[in-house]
This record gives sequence, structure tokens and C-alpha cells, in this order.
Amino acid sequence: MRKFLAVVLLSLLSVVAVNAKPLVKKSAAKGTPKAAANKVTVTVTSFQFTPKTITVAVGTTVVWFNKEGRHTIEADKGEFKSEVLTDGKSFEFTFSKAGKYAYHCGFHGEAGGKDMAGTVVVK
Repeated sequence: MRKFLAVVLLSLLSVVAVNAKPLVKKSAAKGTPKAAANKVTVTVTSFQFTPKTITVAVGTTVVWFNKEGRHTIEADKGEFKSEVLTDGKSFEFTFSKAGKYAYHCGFHGEAGGKDMAGTVVVK
């Protein structure tokens, strides 16, 4: 009976060990934890983007988080456009190409950097 219980216990432990997910994923090459996807946050307040200009690497996701008011995030050349953001809502866009991306709020700014506007520089 003890042998039978030992076999059942070992079988259960093997199943658990095979199906367990590691708490930290390691890079195969260096054994270091993998970095989470690159994300940068721009805060949207009453009439400004903070920071106004950011520089990021290709593949970075920019998150615009609206703290107050009603705003949109609109690229001057049409690369991206959010829905209307209200308090506590956010919009994300991942930049896959290098370049300079000017944007503005459709309610409080204009293309060309007037009033509520910002820039993402992607290298």
C-alpha cells in the first residue's frame, strides 16, 4: 500500500511540476529576467501633455493617461487617433517606425504644435 501511495504522490508531483509556470521568465542567452514591453506614459491634464516631447525607441508603446477633462490624441499626419478620453481613461499606440510624430488634442489644440500639442520622437 505504501508503494502504491508513493507512486501516486510522485505522479501528482510530476504533473504539477510539468504544468507549473515560472514566476520570472529568464532570457535563454544571459539568464536575466526578460524586460516587459517598453511603455512610456504621457499624462493628459486640463490643457497640456506632460511631458510635451518624448524620445523613444522603435517598438515602444506610448500610453496617454487622461487625468482630467475630455480630450483626444490625434497625430497631425493621421498615424493614430483616439476616441474621446474622459477622466481616468487612456489611449495606447505602438511606434513601429522611426520618425517625428506631432500630435494634438482635437478639442484644445491644432496640428502644427498650437496650444494643446506634443511630439513623440522615435529613434
